[in-house]
Amino acid sequence: MKAVFEKIKAFFWHTKTDRRALYVFLFASLGLVLLDLGSKWLVQSFATPFSPIQVIPNFFYITLSYNTGVAFGLGAGTSWGRVLNILISLFMSIAIFLYLWRKYPDMTLIAKITGILLFSGAVGNLIDRAFYWENTTGFDGVIDFLQFYLGGGPDKDQSGINPFATFNFADSYLTVGIVLLLIILVVDLISGEAKKGKEEAKSIASTNEKEAEKPDAVTQPGQEAKEEDGKEKD
Repeated sequence: MKAVFEKIKAFFWHTKTDRRALYVFLFASLGLVLLDLGSKWLVQSFATPFSPIQVIPNFFYITLSYNTGVAFGLGAGTSWGRVLNILISLFMSIAIFLYLWRKYPDMTLIAKITGILLFSGAVGNLIDRAFYWENTTGFDGVIDFLQFYLGGGPDKDQSGINPFATFNFADSYLTVGIVLLLIILVVDLISGEAKKGKEEAKSIASTNEKEAEKPDAVTQPGQEAKEEDGKEKD
């Protein structure tokens, strides 16, 4: 047990990680999480569930709803969906935190922003899923309230198009973070291939230069005299 504790201690405290950089990460993440939680409770305080409040006509509405499933309502109303949500959010939060604890100071700005968004989104929804239960808060699940219509307002007879899934700020953090992560991976892949190509071209050029610098074959003793005799006979 003591050995395990020492390993955990060494991981967190015996590293070269810049603590000031981590403070920026933690405070930025805390700010985003508070924005997510604060916005949810603000809407919860004045909105009626499933009653759209118009913000931008025929486009943006605030519609309070509760999601007990995975992202965007998948698995809603099922116990497996709730448990799966908690496990996914918990795993993501821990994995991202441990990775950033080690790598954050050496990461690029875009990678840092990506890490902050992913961590904040995972923590924001984890709090909802773990603590918001019917018998303690009066409602059950993650608070969603941002609703966008891509072809008209909430009157389906008017638009004929259902709205995009209702979501919250934490969902937005995760979505943007995942998009940025994919961009980073693609850019790294392309730049890595380009770098590999340059290194191969440089290696080939270097090999050719070395081959060009090699002296011509050394003339064997007596070979030059024989060649001269042959020329005289001709």
